[in-house]
Amino acid sequence: MIHSAGQEAWLAIQVLIMAGEGQRQLHRVCQEVDLPPGALKVLLLLCGGPRPMRELVSSFQLDPSYITSMVDALERRGVARREPHPTDRRAKTVAITEDGRKVVERVRELMTVPPQSFDVLSAAEQQQLLALLLRVLDAELDIPDVMRPRPTA
Repeated sequence: MIHSAGQEAWLAIQVLIMAGEGQRQLHRVCQEVDLPPGALKVLLLLCGGPRPMRELVSSFQLDPSYITSMVDALERRGVARREPHPTDRRAKTVAITEDGRKVVERVRELMTVPPQSFDVLSAAEQQQLLALLLRVLDAELDIPDVMRPRPTA
């Protein structure tokens, strides 16, 4: 089967993240902050403000019981807390704690270290790659701003 360049590029991105150094880096980060990958993803989303539990279920398209277990893990770790919903007494929201913000800051530090394989690209090529990826990210409207890279000029 012949694939388009877009398909192959997308596959390459996935392989970089899910295998090799990308996978090892995620494992190290999760170990250091004592959170499983799913809970870490929820914590990153919470940086944008408290989220109702039902919104987390919808955002991640996961079973409500799985989201509950991830939020339980975040609460046990002290990085998030459940709060009453401001307008719906039956619902709960999940908010990041100050410790959670510190954990996210550390995660961002660790996750911005590129794998050694990036050394095959010159500084100009790395800048070009960043510009292209940012254009693709701009087309992904479902990705919250808080999870997007914040490149400096």
